[in-house]
Amino acid sequence: MKKAIIVASFGCSIKDSRKKYIETIENAVKVAYKDIDCFRVYTSEIIRKKMKREENLDIDNMKSCLQKLKEENYTHVYVSVTHMIPGFEYEKIIRAVNEYSDSFVKIKIARPFLDEQMGEDEVNVIKSYINTDLKKDEAVVLVGHGTEHDSHKYYEQIEKLLRMNVNNIYIVNIEGSPYIDDVMDELKQKYKRVYLYPFLIVSGDHTLNDIGSDDEDSIRSKIATNGIDVKMFFTGLGENENAVNLFVDRLNGILIV
Repeated sequence: MKKAIIVASFGCSIKDSRKKYIETIENAVKVAYKDIDCFRVYTSEIIRKKMKREENLDIDNMKSCLQKLKEENYTHVYVSVTHMIPGFEYEKIIRAVNEYSDSFVKIKIARPFLDEQMGEDEVNVIKSYINTDLKKDEAVVLVGHGTEHDSHKYYEQIEKLLRMNVNNIYIVNIEGSPYIDDVMDELKQKYKRVYLYPFLIVSGDHTLNDIGSDDEDSIRSKIATNGIDVKMFFTGLGENENAVNLFVDRLNGILIV
């Protein structure tokens, strides 16, 4: 029996963000499972090509990694994922695993951060990530990436779960409704201050540009121009200890089955 763990992420071309968020999760997995070989996968072909071009780094995608594991006679493969939702990138993992399913005695995929099974655990992680000590005229706005994939529905579902604990909370998206413009009237009417957080595992280009920049089209600027004080957090869930532990727990869930 020869076991391998793959930590599959979307990827990030910003070196500091990569280290701060993705490698934090990878290192936690390595510490938790010292006796199992651990491998890195990035599912974004754009990120992989950019890293090769700019840093001369070759990062495997799922297929190339599984092919290597097959050639090196691994028998049991466990895939830990750091994706927020089971969207298009997660489906790349599923397709590759299905293609190589006959090459291993066992191959399993862990859950992403949000899915149909989410509940108290995910709510508690998010509560540990944001300011929950809010005054009546203060709100939290979480900004997700958003997608055209059906799994976009999980953003709305987790918002409903969060509002059972934190009333003044909104989830908007960069791509996919609701956009910040869709909730702006309500924010203007109710709140004097907004705590703005990326609802992303990795804080990279989207945080620096689409969410938190001084550009007039950024979400931060749109809120501020409506007379609301904005406190921006340039962070990501990948450095939150509780989020990291959740990903490790997800991996443990498939290792013990």
